[in-house]
Formats: sequence, structure tokens, C-alpha cells
Amino acid sequence: MKLNKLFKTSLKQKLNQVFTSRKTQEEIFEEVEEQLILSDISMELVDRILGNVRKNPDFSYVKEEFFTVLKEEIKKIFSVIGVSRAAEASDSILPVYNLKRKEKAEDEPGKKVIMLVGINGSGKTTSAAKLAYRYKAMGKKVLMSAADTFRAAGSSQLSLWGERLDIPTIGADRGADPGSVVFNSLTSFQNKDFDVLIIDTAGRVQTRDNLMKELEKLTKIIKKFIPAGPTDTLLVVDGTQGQNTLDQAKRFKEFSGITGMLLSKVDGTAKGGSVLNIIHEMRIPVKYIGTGETHTDLAPFSIEEFIDSLLSDET
Repeated sequence: MKLNKLFKTSLKQKLNQVFTSRKTQEEIFEEVEEQLILSDISMELVDRILGNVRKNPDFSYVKEEFFTVLKEEIKKIFSVIGVSRAAEASDSILPVYNLKRKEKAEDEPGKKVIMLVGINGSGKTTSAAKLAYRYKAMGKKVLMSAADTFRAAGSSQLSLWGERLDIPTIGADRGADPGSVVFNSLTSFQNKDFDVLIIDTAGRVQTRDNLMKELEKLTKIIKKFIPAGPTDTLLVVDGTQGQNTLDQAKRFKEFSGITGMLLSKVDGTAKGGSVLNIIHEMRIPVKYIGTGETHTDLAPFSIEEFIDSLLSDET
């Protein structure tokens, strides 16, 4: 699935309805504001976007010109994290991925440790398997660490993925210390010829400090092996969760130093606005996006395609 076909009902399709009947300019603006908020964009950010739309010298109430300016202002939100146009780097890991033009993050020597964090039900385990498969498809030797020993069948679920994808996985029984799983995984990772270690952690509610502090412990264990810590700590965000995702991101960054997001479950039901909130508020890039349930349904995040998906006429 291409990112520009993510949403079953795009924001533009809803906005089209605003321009279908006779309305005053203020009525149009009020209805556009409402549709942006219903797309999970925060009130603060909607005010900023529309304020800039009004100031844009190319702005008009002609529908297509309005959409062009709106797209331009939404794109500016991504500029705060220094992300270049995805069309120039359509397949890269930091922050977008390009197999033709290899990024330094891809080519530089050394092992990579990537830890996935997030709340319960966000899709971490499936995302860990997808990410591991993606690296394997690049020719990397991958090891997975099933450190979700809290959830029933959490560790075994990733092990089953490992068997299916022929990727070795280290886990433990339910209730085992996740720190020991990570330690054993890192020991094997360092002693054997692996290129990438993907660590799946237990889902935790961002309001439970004791569970969040466990992430600090896992990071400390990683630093015993790799002083710089994880190469990446990715917050897996359920794309259907809406504006609650911003609070999740704030809390997880406090305890685990997240370096980017993996947006999961974006296969037709998500609205997309929550991504803009996190990027605007926290300057954290989206690195991957899950577009389905199979192991191949993971794509590098593309700004152009994501915005096109929001503002596309296609169904």
C-alpha cells in the first residue's frame, strides 16, 4: 500500500463538502477549522495552521488554491525537525529511507540496537517483527529480543514471528525479568555475527511511573554493552488513538529518550492529525509507518505521501 492511499476518507474529501454550497468566507473558515480538529489535530496547532494560511500571499477562497496553501502550511510543520522532502529520499531510516542513495545511518559500520516502546495494544510486537524482516530483506543478520514477559504470550508471540520469518529470537517465560532477556540478547548479539538487534518491550501505561522506570533499567543494561545506548528507541503509536498520543510521547520520551516514532495500524481507520501534533510539539520524526497486518506492511515514512494522503481526492 502506498502512503498516498492510506486513508479511506481523506481530509480533502471532507473539506470538499465545505466548498459545495454557498457560504460566507468566515463560514468556510469555521468549517475547515472543525474538519481539521475532527482529524485529530490539536486546537492550538489548527489555530497556527489557519493563521498562517490567512497570511500566505497565495491564499484565496478558490477551492484548489485554498488546498494548495493548506498543504504548504501543513508541510511546514515537518520542517521543525529538519526533514527533507520525501520525494528526495523516499526510503531512508534517518528520518526517511533511500535504498538508491544510501544514507550514512545505513552504511556506517557497527551494530544497531533498536528498542520499541509504547502502551498496551499499540502494535509493538508485530511492528518489531516487521522491522526485523525489513532489515533481513536488506541482507542484515538480525536477532530479536522478546522482552515482553509481562503480557500473556507476549514473548511467545514474537518467537512465533521469528519462526515464521526465520529470524532467531531470545525470550523467556511469562513473569521473567525483562532485564535478563535483554542482557542475554545483548550477550548473544555481541558474541555472534549479528548486525541488528530488535528489542520488543512490554506495553505500559504512561501514567504508571514504576512501569515507565523499568524502561530506564533496560536502557542502562544496553549501555553496559553499548555506552552510547540504543541506536534508536522508537515509540510505537497506534494511528487510531487520536490526540491521546501526544501525552504518550511526552511520558515515554521522559523515561526512555525516544528518538523517533513508528506509526502502527494506519490501514484505513486512522485520521492522521495526531502525527502532526507530536511533531509540532516534540520535534520527534516519524521513521516508519505500518500499513497492514503482514510482515511486509511496513514503510519508511514519507512526508510528501503522507500529506498527499490527507489531502487526496482518491478513495
